Amino acid sequence: MPDELDLIRGAVAGDRRAFDELVRLKRDRVVRTAYQITGDLEDALDVAQGVFLKVWQSLDKYDPKRKFDTWLYRVTSNAAIDFIRSRGPRGTLQPLPDDPGDLRADDTDLETSLDLDRLQKIFQRLAAGLAPKQRTAFVLKEIEGHDTAEVARIMGVAESTVRNHLFQARRVLKAGLLREHPELAPGNREDDETSS
Repeated sequence: MPDELDLIRGAVAGDRRAFDELVRLKRDRVVRTAYQITGDLEDALDVAQGVFLKVWQSLDKYDPKRKFDTWLYRVTSNAAIDFIRSRGPRGTLQPLPDDPGDLRADDTDLETSLDLDRLQKIFQRLAAGLAPKQRTAFVLKEIEGHDTAEVARIMGVAESTVRNHLFQARRVLKAGLLREHPELAPGNREDDETSS
């Protein structure tokens, strides 16, 4: 099986099988990122389909000196932001599907899984109050784990802009937690009080 770089080179050269394999490798990550930004699995699947169509059509513009994933995240986050904007102000986030297991790594601990599902639902509801770029910056940094410089490259903005989006997103999310779930807000959890 060819490595990722060989698949990218093959896809750029027009090899449809190489591109199909690249889609298979990247599909879950693209859907997960789109889902975190749009808040709806069906919308995320639509966004992902559009992303891979755009990637296929734009592969000749990809600069192989840069990381492919950075370029792919940028296409994905821009497509998800455009999708949100097309729905109108802030959009409407939908609840998680009954089985969100495809959107995160397998978890063998049921209690941990239930806690993660609850937190995911809370995040999706509170994220409705974020502007699309704030939500995107937060998802890429805090959920996908990219550093600030990488998020800036993905979003095509300055690092200071990313930090501002993150600051605003954290402020809105913390206010929502304090209002709706004070037991989960930083500094308000019971284990924080008992450890003081």
